[in-house]
Amino acid sequence: MVILGMIHGSYVLSCLFILSIIFPFDYPDLDKSEVYILALLFFATQFLIFFRPSKWKTYFKEFENESKGERRKGSFLVWGYLIFSLSLQILIPVIWDAFFK
Repeated sequence: MVILGMIHGSYVLSCLFILSIIFPFDYPDLDKSEVYILALLFFATQFLIFFRPSKWKTYFKEFENESKGERRKGSFLVWGYLIFSLSLQILIPVIWDAFFK
C-alpha cells in the first residue's frame, strides 16, 4: 500500500509540475500540519480504493497457474513500472531544466 501511495503521489506531483509549467500559478502556502493532513487524506483515499482483500484474492487466483516464464515476464514488467513511476517526479524536472531553461 505504501508503494502504491508513493507511485500515485509521484503522479500527482508530476501532473502539478507539468500544469504549473503550462499554466503558471502560485502554490498555496501550507504549514506543516496542513501538508500532513493532505498526505493522510491522500493515503486514506488510496487505502479505500485499493485495499480490498476479496479483490486481491481474485488476482492471486487469476495468476496462480502461470508458467515460470510468464511469472518472470510479469515480474519484470511490474518492477519496470515501479522504477519508472517512482523516478518520474525526478526525471521531469531534470529534463525540463536541461532542455527548456
